[in-house]
Amino acid sequence: MKRVAIVSFLCASILLAGYTSSHIGWDSRELSVYRSALERLTGRTVAGTYNVIIASSAGEFSRLSRLGYWFVAATHGDTIYLQPLSLIPDLARTLAHEMSHIFFQRFDLPYWLEEGLVCTITGEWVGREEPLLENIEELDHIGMDFMTYRAYSFSCWRRVGQLLREHGFNELISRFVAAQ
Repeated sequence: MKRVAIVSFLCASILLAGYTSSHIGWDSRELSVYRSALERLTGRTVAGTYNVIIASSAGEFSRLSRLGYWFVAATHGDTIYLQPLSLIPDLARTLAHEMSHIFFQRFDLPYWLEEGLVCTITGEWVGREEPLLENIEELDHIGMDFMTYRAYSFSCWRRVGQLLREHGFNELISRFVAAQ
């Protein structure tokens, strides 16, 4: 039901505007669970509306986002780039993932920490397993292939979960922002 409402909203926006873009905000009912999780974790009010560009093909997505065709979505600034909607298994989670990236970018965190926090918000790795990568803090995620990036994202989530249990969000943020 959640997917139908978001897809309907995005499709209506595209048809009305005549473009392959739309807007989505944290006030969307379909994203309320993720917004609440983000607010609980950070202790901050979450708001914002973002431009969404929906690619017509994987090739177009790759060209627009400057990422591999196998990524489902990406962000640049306040814009979210999506693969064609038929390729996205959970649209609400995907949007929440990318919107959380935009939220966390204000802290200027190392990418591995940002990815781990985002995955904590969306819960996308709960109940799943991937190989754990060592030294994720030193890895460059940009050139990774599909399977390595999955393991990287999972490893970030696991590492950040451990750090949050030991330090809490505010201490973790001040620790890593100060270290840069």
